[in-house]
Amino acid sequence: MDRPDYLLSPSTASNNRPVLVLGHSLGTNFALWQSTVEQLGKHCDLLRYDPHPRQNEAIGASIESRGRALLQLLDRLGISQIDFCGVSISGLLGQWLAINAPDRIHRLVLSNTAARIGTPDTWQSRIKLIHEKGLVEVAESLVNRWFSSEFSIRHPEVLSALTNDLRNFSTAKYLAGCEALRDADFRERVQQIEAHTLIIAGTHDRAATLSDAEFLHEKIRGSQLRVFPCGHLACVESAEAFAKAVTEFLSESD
Repeated sequence: MDRPDYLLSPSTASNNRPVLVLGHSLGTNFALWQSTVEQLGKHCDLLRYDPHPRQNEAIGASIESRGRALLQLLDRLGISQIDFCGVSISGLLGQWLAINAPDRIHRLVLSNTAARIGTPDTWQSRIKLIHEKGLVEVAESLVNRWFSSEFSIRHPEVLSALTNDLRNFSTAKYLAGCEALRDADFRERVQQIEAHTLIIAGTHDRAATLSDAEFLHEKIRGSQLRVFPCGHLACVESAEAFAKAVTEFLSESD
């Protein structure tokens, strides 16, 4: 059975605080935010949302299906508008939401993502590799791609924990995520985004490059771009700077 696809950390003091939805990256889970939730949760309620298509969505898996599922969840929870912060695949989810449900998005943070991540061929090759070797066998090599070499040397315990998580990740959900990434392409629509947008990039990111971030910055009118000396997971490798940048952005006056 699928695990719950969201985790809500509500305010104990008030129902009037804004809600920040956090979406993690392919092959990770809610724990990806453990270094930033304390800072991010000081001024808003946090709703961590799983971007991976559910196992029963393996056929026809898409960013759109998870976006519509999130909108339905917000309706059930009585949340009319959110701030959204998405990493990698969740950045594509954020783009879909901002394009297709603009009234639901106040502020948007797109971290280590692109209007199209990779190419259909690269994702099809990844799918083929997982079918042939299995997620357990390739987990370490995949996680090694997420960080700069300097961070990997200094923090082997972080890579070990994420590798272990990936080895235990649902293969069906991972493959469904690959399919969703293979088919997602917002290059022709991203200029429709009107939400206040912060784009975060890593200088050592090999999956969603600085050029990808600059494309988003160019296309999304009025967007801000912050660049950190990190790999694909700025929320882990540059956690303090990431949390500070996001918090300051969400606190800006309209």
